[in-house]
Amino acid sequence: MFIINDHCYEIEHAFLDAQLDDEEKKCLYIGIVIHVKKTEEDKRNPAIISDTILIIKKNEIKQWQDISGKIIEWEKFQKNIWKPYLQFWYDYKKTHRSNFVYNVKIEFLNIDNEIYVKIKGLCDSKFNGKEMETLSIEIKTKINFHSIHIGNHKNEDDARNKLNPYLESENFIYKITDVKLPDGTISKIISLEYKNKNGNRRLV
Repeated sequence: MFIINDHCYEIEHAFLDAQLDDEEKKCLYIGIVIHVKKTEEDKRNPAIISDTILIIKKNEIKQWQDISGKIIEWEKFQKNIWKPYLQFWYDYKKTHRSNFVYNVKIEFLNIDNEIYVKIKGLCDSKFNGKEMETLSIEIKTKINFHSIHIGNHKNEDDARNKLNPYLESENFIYKITDVKLPDGTISKIISLEYKNKNGNRRLV
């Protein structure tokens, strides 16, 4: 469920992404993406997006599912992307709008060996019209893990060695993806992608 001011939306996908900084910060930064299903009746497509909701130190967990039981809370909205934060996104005409979420509580749960996330928070937004109003946001959904950006590394073995102190890499696939940039050039995105048992990495 994805509830905004008592209006319930159906969730399209919910997943975690991560970025490893093993050189300066010595942390694995885990982010989140939750999108609702698009409908013809409501084209605003609300979403919750963040690059950082969890900061994992070396030897803190072994599998990503070990985040079960963790609770993250803050009152004032955070603008520092290296600290936990959430942004509420939605479409407006041909653009995207975003607002920071505050009074946040995020909880990860293990229910029947599946990982769920519960999110509660407030957001000041023009989502419902021209006037700014405070939205109440509440989410509960199963969550999957998508991929980890490793950063500088020499090869696959090096990437896995960098990740292993933070997460065991055996359940991740080393993947190189070509991405076409706006100027037409091709950039290679290198990541370790999680092997979900259902083979569908993004859908809840």
